[in-house]
Amino acid sequence: MNVAFSDFMVTFRLVLDILVVWGLIYSALRLVRNNSRTMQIAKGIFFIMVAKGLAVWLELNAVSYLIDTFLDWGVVAILIVFQPEIRGMLERVGKSTELFSSNLSTTELMDMVSETVNACKEMSSTKTGALITIQQAQSLNDYVRTGIRMDSVVSRELLGTIFQYGTPMHDGAVIIQGNKIACAAAYFPPTTKDLPSKYGARHRAAVGISEITDSITIIVSEETGNISVAVNGQLTQYKPEGLQRYLTNVLLPQEPSATSNLFKPVRKVVQNVGLTKMKRSENVEADERVKPLEVVNMLEIQGGDRHGKSRQK
Repeated sequence: MNVAFSDFMVTFRLVLDILVVWGLIYSALRLVRNNSRTMQIAKGIFFIMVAKGLAVWLELNAVSYLIDTFLDWGVVAILIVFQPEIRGMLERVGKSTELFSSNLSTTELMDMVSETVNACKEMSSTKTGALITIQQAQSLNDYVRTGIRMDSVVSRELLGTIFQYGTPMHDGAVIIQGNKIACAAAYFPPTTKDLPSKYGARHRAAVGISEITDSITIIVSEETGNISVAVNGQLTQYKPEGLQRYLTNVLLPQEPSATSNLFKPVRKVVQNVGLTKMKRSENVEADERVKPLEVVNMLEIQGGDRHGKSRQK
């Protein structure tokens, strides 16, 4: 019994060790992928490791000594260079991961999505800058406190009024929790990414909040009127119709039948096989029905030929 338990603990430790290492590698890859500057630094580290291997293989003692000296101070250098990224990662880990409890019906969520999309469409046509963040699983209460509390139902008219140029609340972000506007004029930390110059303060703030939370942030450009969405540190441009579809797919609860989409190919194959078998059986039955008729017709024809030949004789 003790031997079996000890074997189980050894296996459990091995699996846990592998999972932890896999999680660290996955987090590092996501960190590198989402930042072009970090990607360049990672390439430089990889080049140094390759150079170290070649120096050892070719017995280049001086080069190997210099690389070892650099690697000895590499931990400190990494902490200094990656300070913004490490801070963002720690902020994401420290955020509450409790699911945002919402008792809203599908109709209420659809109304919220429609009102938000219509507001963005109108502001896009008038080139009115806007920054709208929709809370998902992670709480945004810390950022709600930086703005002006509202607790109002989302409506196209209200959003358009908030972001109208010259109003006290137009310069900041609106945070939506459920189907209500929790606050306006909220402040978000800007991203440290090297974004193109065409993106302004709103886009930088949107990418910044998307890097540390799972929220969906909609930006309407004041310069071009384009509508963009920031999620997981990435910006994607949408037309109003595409924004409607995206928000509907993400925010509205999926029907139970949607979970069976993985089995659609299997169902199609089974259906095709069934239809093929049905067609074959129908053809066989049709053949069986036709054959007696063909026999009768052949007999009639042969009988008619015999009678005709006898008559001719």
